[in-house]
Amino acid sequence: MIYRIIEILGNRHAGFILCLIVVINLTAGSLVMNMNPELYPPFFPFDLKFFFRPVLAVHWWLYLLLVTFGLFAINMMACLIESLARIKNTTTGRLRLFIGIFIHTALILTMTAHLYDGFYGNSGQATLSPEPTSIAGIGDVSALSVHSTHHPDGSLKDTEAILNIDRPDGRSTRQRIAYNEPATFEGGQREIIIQGGQQRPVGVVLIRKNDGKTFDMMPYQPQQINSGRLTLKGVYPSRMKVLIAQFIWEKISEPPRLLTMALDNGMVRHNKITVADEVLGYKEMLEVPVVAVMTRYNPAIPIILLSLMVASIGTLLQIYYAR
Repeated sequence: MIYRIIEILGNRHAGFILCLIVVINLTAGSLVMNMNPELYPPFFPFDLKFFFRPVLAVHWWLYLLLVTFGLFAINMMACLIESLARIKNTTTGRLRLFIGIFIHTALILTMTAHLYDGFYGNSGQATLSPEPTSIAGIGDVSALSVHSTHHPDGSLKDTEAILNIDRPDGRSTRQRIAYNEPATFEGGQREIIIQGGQQRPVGVVLIRKNDGKTFDMMPYQPQQINSGRLTLKGVYPSRMKVLIAQFIWEKISEPPRLLTMALDNGMVRHNKITVADEVLGYKEMLEVPVVAVMTRYNPAIPIILLSLMVASIGTLLQIYYAR
């Protein structure tokens, strides 16, 4: 009776039909996601939990896919059990049964890995700068540099960044990342994937006209000049497509003054300020690398590697059997 049930569940025609339904569900899912892009975040990760927070009718294809996926897995397991039972009672054609066992096992492991990753993996986004950012499972990560290359027509070709990573065990490493070249950890289970990056202006270098002395001005880090204090409030875009810097000048017995400077060496009338009878001109920008990344954690990598090994053995046996 039990063997009869396994035979029914492991019917090869049912498995073929279920496989086709899985393909149809995946195709329908691609169309639904393309037609409703507003429902999904940018760089949407493989996160099955998203489709249950909350449950929506538009995600019918995913719910049907999980049901079909489950039935297909039962069909594969029934086929596997049937092959194991038959191999004990046969003396001929055992190699073909072994091939089926390896292939079915690989399929079951692959489906298990995808479900495990979908429900227990996670991903997130972060913006990295010279200030360390804590990333779970990896450590404190900071951006040391970022550089973009372009095609002859000016379109973006690639962006690469150098990251400094302070691991929880005290080790410090540097990693280069670029498009299609993520930084990987824990055997590939954790990744840092670049999404973009640029040099962002954060401060200004001022030069004193009378003696050439320079002052590195960073936001809210005051500089003492003569008997007063000059503070950079920030760097902002303007309507003239030129960055401007705003400063606050403070001196005892005088009310604070807001001063504005154009950050362009060609605007000689507007790229300087006067404080305490000293003329301070714009020399250059202070920039820091800013890198947008996606972090990815896939705990199913060991299962995928095991599936690959099992599938490779089954394929080699199939090649030998075909000979």
